[in-house]
Amino acid sequence: MVKEKDPNRRLKRQQDFARIIFHIPNFIKLSLRLLKDKRVPFYAKLLVYGAIVYILSPFDLIPDFLLPFLGFLEDIIIAVLCFMALVRLSPPEVVEEHVKAIDIENKQRYRFFR
Repeated sequence: MVKEKDPNRRLKRQQDFARIIFHIPNFIKLSLRLLKDKRVPFYAKLLVYGAIVYILSPFDLIPDFLLPFLGFLEDIIIAVLCFMALVRLSPPEVVEEHVKAIDIENKQRYRFFR
């Protein structure tokens, strides 16, 4: 049995990557809104604050000056994982409320481009 290769596989990957890049500003807005919201548990916010302190501190698991690319990549991965944890640990109805508000803001801001 021979598997057929999808000729559009590479294009699909590029489109998925483009979608992720396109949504980064929305994810940042959502994270900032969740950090300000009093309904989000403190321990979820503490993860993000801890990640910020870790990134700004001179002590790293992989030092930035020894392996510059890997050191910065490690900082980015830790930040992304902590922001994802913030969203997952937040109450779903709060996240949904903020997502809808961000969507409305984007529709108002970019209504001339439609």
